[in-house]
Amino acid sequence: MSNNYINFSNQKPWYEDLCEYYKVTPEEAFELGNRRPNRKPSLPASETTHAVTDMTFEDIWALQERNTVEDIFKFYKDQGAWASFRQVVRHKDMKNFHLNLLSNTVRNNTTFCEYGCGVAPFSFSLLENISPETELRVCISDVECEHFTFAQWRLKKLIKDRELKNVTLEAIAVKPGELPRYSSSLDTVFIFEVLEHVPSPVETFHNLMSQMNNNALFCENFIKHDHEEEHDPGPDLESAAHEREDYYQSLSNLFTLVGGQGIEEGPNETRVWRKNSL
Repeated sequence: MSNNYINFSNQKPWYEDLCEYYKVTPEEAFELGNRRPNRKPSLPASETTHAVTDMTFEDIWALQERNTVEDIFKFYKDQGAWASFRQVVRHKDMKNFHLNLLSNTVRNNTTFCEYGCGVAPFSFSLLENISPETELRVCISDVECEHFTFAQWRLKKLIKDRELKNVTLEAIAVKPGELPRYSSSLDTVFIFEVLEHVPSPVETFHNLMSQMNNNALFCENFIKHDHEEEHDPGPDLESAAHEREDYYQSLSNLFTLVGGQGIEEGPNETRVWRKNSL
């Protein structure tokens, strides 16, 4: 199922956009995004967010009660550039994983959606490696926050720098009580390490499913965490964990698994599903 319009060789330095947007060195970019316990990075401000210093990820979550959807969504603003650095560093060595999935799921002249995109690593890898003549509609969504703003900036810059004149980018924020509706029906949807963070995976799935064409491909994972009653799970939401079984039941009823391990064999694995024809 490989696509000859995807070229695996077009990869610029992973830190380039971080350095330009946040005025840091490559070494600083790596240090700010490198994951380790109890880290309190001095995250820089930008034109679009505030600086964050002397706080762990858990400290940021604990800045206020996170009882409502509005409170939870505000967490992603409170963290400033944390996820911008963390996600770029997280995905910098995953390009082959990205491209193997993309080359088997995305076709020319179709609509690709990356939901809960963060810094949009899959959209970035796709646009970094397609041929300039490729026709593609790319839709990205996340809550209104710094890493979603950064994602839009870096994708627009990449489209301009590579002169991808046949690529259309649509960015729609997820708002409390208002899930995105896209201007084009969807042919491929990626939702990677996201569902454990959304208030209702079932509602999120049905919103996306209703906008997907027959035989559309859905690439997903749903990281399974243990939720102890006495422990605040932070952004790994208990409401999401409670819907996990119903989510996979709905998915199995409407889609056919075409790639990856089954749910029981690999609960945290990335899977590809094909939407059944109605």
